[in-house]
Amino acid sequence: MKASYLIFNFLLATSLQAQWSNDPNNNLIVGYGLDPHICSDSTGGCYITYDYNSTSYPRWLAVERLDKYGYKPWGINKRILGELPGQSSAQIIEDSEGGVIVSYEDRLENLPSWTANIRVQRVDTNGNFLWGQTGVRVTLEEINQGLQQLVSDGEEGCVVTWKTINSVFFVNRIDANGERVWGDSGKVLGISNYSGTEPRIIRAADGSYYAETGEYIYRIRENGEIIRRDSVIIGNIVPDPEGGIVLSGRVGSINNRRLASQRKDSLGNNLWQEPYIEIADSLHINTMLSIIQNNGYYFYGWMGKKNGNNDILQVQGLRNNGTLLFNQGSIPLSNNPGNTTYIPIVTSDSGSCIIISSYSNGTFGQKIDSLGILKWNPNQILLTFPHIGLDHSFVTTDYVDGVIGLGSYLTDFAIPVFKISTNGILGEVITEINSNEEETILKATILHQNFPNPFNSSTIIKYQIHKEGRIKIVLYNVLGEELKILVDEYKTIGMYSLAFNSNELTSGVYLYMIHVYSEGKIPVFSDSGKMILLK
Repeated sequence: MKASYLIFNFLLATSLQAQWSNDPNNNLIVGYGLDPHICSDSTGGCYITYDYNSTSYPRWLAVERLDKYGYKPWGINKRILGELPGQSSAQIIEDSEGGVIVSYEDRLENLPSWTANIRVQRVDTNGNFLWGQTGVRVTLEEINQGLQQLVSDGEEGCVVTWKTINSVFFVNRIDANGERVWGDSGKVLGISNYSGTEPRIIRAADGSYYAETGEYIYRIRENGEIIRRDSVIIGNIVPDPEGGIVLSGRVGSINNRRLASQRKDSLGNNLWQEPYIEIADSLHINTMLSIIQNNGYYFYGWMGKKNGNNDILQVQGLRNNGTLLFNQGSIPLSNNPGNTTYIPIVTSDSGSCIIISSYSNGTFGQKIDSLGILKWNPNQILLTFPHIGLDHSFVTTDYVDGVIGLGSYLTDFAIPVFKISTNGILGEVITEINSNEEETILKATILHQNFPNPFNSSTIIKYQIHKEGRIKIVLYNVLGEELKILVDEYKTIGMYSLAFNSNELTSGVYLYMIHVYSEGKIPVFSDSGKMILLK
């Protein structure tokens, strides 16, 4: 039995010949251009956009797809069109059906005057444009627009926020058919007194939306009703698991910058100590903050003083109750000074994350768990050489706990793409499980946390069985009422994964429970997990 299991396990872990590079000096080049962005395709690959044709005007906008092996199923890139000569400055998200939604500027320049409209386009897995050949305008207002951000609405559409030339912020929802749901003009949020402020938009666990416009945060119902405006001193909003948000940012004077955070419930009440929790007592003057939420932990990345050096890239975490995750202090990724002020972070397996950082000698990756343990080489894994520029939209998950990322070289405008697996191996493609897990699998039955979590369409539940028997996995609501039997069959020793689709459910918290039966009707093992559905 063990021998056959080992063979089966090895076959699952063996991938087809991949195109991803395992040489950090010779990364896969997806194209040539400026301002690249990336998001997952939900099947282990990714979508990528970038500007090309010109470094000034008119720029054109390309969208490409790479599959899990690094190949281009569409062949050449697809050009995203508008009604004006130039298209650029994209933002991209998954559409919850394996496709991608792209927002972008549609631009005409005749300096000193110009016209800029925000449009959105939806592209399916085969590269077909679903919202017409020129996309959809988010508003019919004839005033220059830019700095757009978007988030999935969980129903194959999106919610977009943008800023006009006179500093007024708007928001609108575009449904799966490309229709403007909240009116042809969109909803007015307000004016920010902070010059240069870019808006943010997130979707909360209860299905509502939060928009950040500098000193204000707006809570918006699914029907577009703006129900509250809160004045805040910190921002960088991320959703919490219960319909609220976590805010983070700089506090203090220019010579004493500190990193602080606060959690608010859906009514706007502060849940952590007043006025905020301090996470770090030293921030580099130009540092950008990276914050993600993973299974109730909030991971923060920044550049600041550590061990006498002012330019150290480091990580800290908070629990859902606001206590520090790493009691011994922040974890430095290296003792060498960083070469960027931004550290992208991507969720990995339960309670872990992968951090991408840049130094003068290259771009590196490291995995850290909720105990503060560095899981890969203590010196990090070299991903690219020379180093590449990094931004929050330059990395995405590969849906098997690894990361796909990209950047740009300003010398020749090449856009290199890298993939690193959850094992810390550059270029590795994992299709199911790794044979190194065999001893662990044989020692215990384990129900893993679903991933991604929260999720808006589908999620993966992994479980491993160390004794043969009947396996039953059941979905419950928070009242303990049985909703659906996901698995009910005899299983042999091994690791399994279950793809769960949420089409029949509404937003909320759900429980999934595994029961293992040896003989009879009484389970010999039971365990449960909590999943959060955002639609």
